[in-house]
Order: sequence, then C-alpha cells, then structure tokens
Amino acid sequence: MSNDLLLQKWETEYKKGFSKPLILFTLAEVGRSYPYLLTKKIMEFTSGLISIAGSNIYPILTQLEKDDLIVSQPDENNRKFYKISANGKEFLRRLDMSIKEFTEMMLEIANKDSNRGGQFENV
Repeated sequence: MSNDLLLQKWETEYKKGFSKPLILFTLAEVGRSYPYLLTKKIMEFTSGLISIAGSNIYPILTQLEKDDLIVSQPDENNRKFYKISANGKEFLRRLDMSIKEFTEMMLEIANKDSNRGGQFENV
C-alpha cells in the first residue's frame, strides 16, 4: 500500500474517532437538531474536513442516547430531534479537558521534530 493511501486510511480512522465528540459539541452549540441538520452543521464547523454520512449518524445517536449523553424528543410532525442531556453537558466539559490535554501532548510530540532540526526526516 502506498504511503498516500495509508495516510488516507489513517486520517479516516482518526476522523471517525471524533464523530461522537463532534456530535456532542455541535448539539451543545446549536441546542437541538435533527440528524440531517446535525451532519450539515458538523461539516460547517469543520470546514468540510469531517462529514458523517446520514446512514452513519443514526447508530452514533442511538449509542449516545443509551449512554445518557443526549435525549431525543419528537416534534409536532413526530420527527425525532436530539439535544444534549444534563449528563451530556457535564461529560462534555470533562471530555473537552481530556481532548485538549491529548491534543497538546500530540502536538508537543510532533513539534519535537522541528525542534530537533527535522530528525524524523532521517528515520
């Protein structure tokens, strides 16, 4: 497998890992949303870098609801909309700190290369 294809595969994997947090952050921002609008808002928030297909968002929403991080409610047309739960808000506060710590650590590791004069180029 070429390095370009491998990199693309890895990028897909780590972007998938951010699907749940992105849904929670987006619901915290917009208040409540339908799945279709939620996917559009995530694309907007990430400048198109991350998209969640409509067929993929439903299992994620189901899991987040089972975890008591979001709640669903029917609207007047009996369509489900989702919003973050009280537990989800507290969880998101803690998740935010965890993501920041992890991101800072990864950036520090990646930046060591530039501080060493591009040592990874010699690997």
